[in-house]
Amino acid sequence: MQMPKMETERLIIRPTREADGTACLDIWLDDEMGKYMADPPRDKADEDELNFAVGIETQDGWYPMVVIHKETGGFLGTCSVIPKDNDTRWDFGYAVHKKYWRQGYATEFLTKLIETGKERGIRSFTANVAKENEASNAVMKKLGFRVIKEDKSYCKRFTDIVYPEYTYLLEI
Repeated sequence: MQMPKMETERLIIRPTREADGTACLDIWLDDEMGKYMADPPRDKADEDELNFAVGIETQDGWYPMVVIHKETGGFLGTCSVIPKDNDTRWDFGYAVHKKYWRQGYATEFLTKLIETGKERGIRSFTANVAKENEASNAVMKKLGFRVIKEDKSYCKRFTDIVYPEYTYLLEI
């Protein structure tokens, strides 16, 4: 399943391709950049994890995308949309490469995804964020999301690391 290519003032957001796998994993499996993600550390990743992008262009059930910096062409991050509730709600996941942290990029591409969702009739958006992930919590609040659950947690795969999390909701 794929979304169309989207653009903002500074970014290109396009469907993930198999060739993007290494760049995605460089963020997700990195100890610092992937700290709050459910993905395991690189040394614990299994074959399925390492080969997640094989056939990604034809996978159903989600919209995996990458974010490219327009000016430099650099790989900026990843984002995904998972349709929920009979495609009336979109759940977001995202990651930004650390060289682009704290420059408003997550806000920019999530704003574009929300606009695209609204154009498609989506009226609610959710995201789960580790409670201690200050940057992502700030992005959610900046975009107008509110916490609707705070009694959940998740385990970083193949580790004993558990993160309490917030579930955020934005209703249009």
